[in-house]
Amino acid sequence: DGAALASADDYVVRPIFAALPFDEQQLVFERPPPGCRKVVLATNIAETSITIPGIRYVIDSGFIKLKICHPQTGVEVLKLVETSQASARQRAGRAGREAPGEAYRLYVESEHARMPAQTPAEILRCELASVYLQLKTLGIQKILAFPLVDRPPQDALVKAAHFLCRIGALDKSDALTDVGKKLAVLPVHPMYAYCLLISVEFDCTAEMLSIVALLSAETPIFAAPSRRQKEAAPKSKSVVHDDGDHLSLLSAYAQWKKAGNKQAFCRQHGLNAAALDRAATIRTQLKDLMMQSWGVRQIASCGGPKNWHVVRRALLKGCFTQTARRDEVNQNAYQTLLTRQVAKLHPQSVLFRKRPPPACVVYAELVTTTRNYLRTATEVDPAWLAELCPQHFAAAPRAS
Repeated sequence: DGAALASADDYVVRPIFAALPFDEQQLVFERPPPGCRKVVLATNIAETSITIPGIRYVIDSGFIKLKICHPQTGVEVLKLVETSQASARQRAGRAGREAPGEAYRLYVESEHARMPAQTPAEILRCELASVYLQLKTLGIQKILAFPLVDRPPQDALVKAAHFLCRIGALDKSDALTDVGKKLAVLPVHPMYAYCLLISVEFDCTAEMLSIVALLSAETPIFAAPSRRQKEAAPKSKSVVHDDGDHLSLLSAYAQWKKAGNKQAFCRQHGLNAAALDRAATIRTQLKDLMMQSWGVRQIASCGGPKNWHVVRRALLKGCFTQTARRDEVNQNAYQTLLTRQVAKLHPQSVLFRKRPPPACVVYAELVTTTRNYLRTATEVDPAWLAELCPQHFAAAPRAS
């Protein structure tokens, strides 16, 4: 089994996946000790992105995990599907980069013939708010009739238009508004750009810039610890914030920026150094665009962790489409307020073990694996819903 393989004297096992810390990713490129074989366990990151030296044999399972967005509900499903013929060729090619090699496919030839020729284009399986907004910015009036090369489901385009209308980027006639023009300037999802716009009103732009940059880095900030790290010491809680994951990201980033030895700080707290570096670059870019294109003269801060309730209020107003309330009967389940999807807090969330569970949360994404999960969630006061977003949420009735 895997444990026996990992402890064998004539094997070294090297995993490689996007969430793995950079220094551990680098181990796959090192030569194994004399008399040892190197076994690489890889996601499809190794399919085209990198060339690993010394690979002579490839074992292809014939499957891939794809993130697919449901066109009507907007729920992102991490689905195990069969790979494409093009991906199978790419996987086989990993063994022939430096010398002759062999590929072993764990499926019969007839199954390969039935596989799709190509992996479905991203526009066919992703959330389309960014695409819709950019097309509007380019002057495309009737997007539903626009001849895209790969045409996404109409439901997905309609859902994107409804979302953009809700945040004020489009008016009721589907025309681009001044808000939409501002949001389109920033190279992030319109919801995150809207959060930055809202943060100016709450005087917490510095904090929101950090959160948006961290969420846009596309790689988890909190690295998956290796077995050796788990055995060596429990995960430090000094960078975690009890009110939720957005504030934990903000706390980790703020402390990382102040750290003298950033690499040592990341190792101590289980953080992904490369992802933090990327987030810092994104933050600088977004800050410059806000000042140059939006005319923001000063990047205001709410003044530190003691005032981060202001950040939670701004997050709620900016991400009001991503809110959920706890089920009164099943205390561990939540229902999203606008789409009525039932989900649980993700086990990796700071709020997962909080008792009692938060009555209301704002979340970054709703994903489906074995069940529906709310990822990157932060606690908010239910009373803020009607106060900050009265056009979308009615005030709760007073008890008699």
